[in-house]
Amino acid sequence: MKIRALAALFAIVSGAGLAHGQGAAQEWPLVIEHAPGNAATCAPGAGDSLIRVRDGAMSLVFTSFPQPIWTVKLAADGSFDAVVPSYADPKGSRITVPAGSGPRVIATLTQTAGCAYRMVPKPQ
Repeated sequence: MKIRALAALFAIVSGAGLAHGQGAAQEWPLVIEHAPGNAATCAPGAGDSLIRVRDGAMSLVFTSFPQPIWTVKLAADGSFDAVVPSYADPKGSRITVPAGSGPRVIATLTQTAGCAYRMVPKPQ
């Protein structure tokens, strides 16, 4: 695990880990937080989760689950904002990714129950 974290840090520092570039690969572990006001009615974001970016596509992955929860195709500036299919909700989830090329806070909102989450990169 430490080797993967060091490799990811090296890729960020060297500029080789551009999150939205073709052929680039990057991963970072997350802390999933409930947005204020919905923790009592929405499922916890528990588990070993990470963001994986590969070939301009970003995915939310839980290490205990074989498929990504969702995958989005990032814009040229690394951003994304739309409702996409999601294992978390049969009606999909709105995924909002700010522009950038490295670890950043990502917001999700399930469409059926309106459960909002913030995916915050874990400090390394």
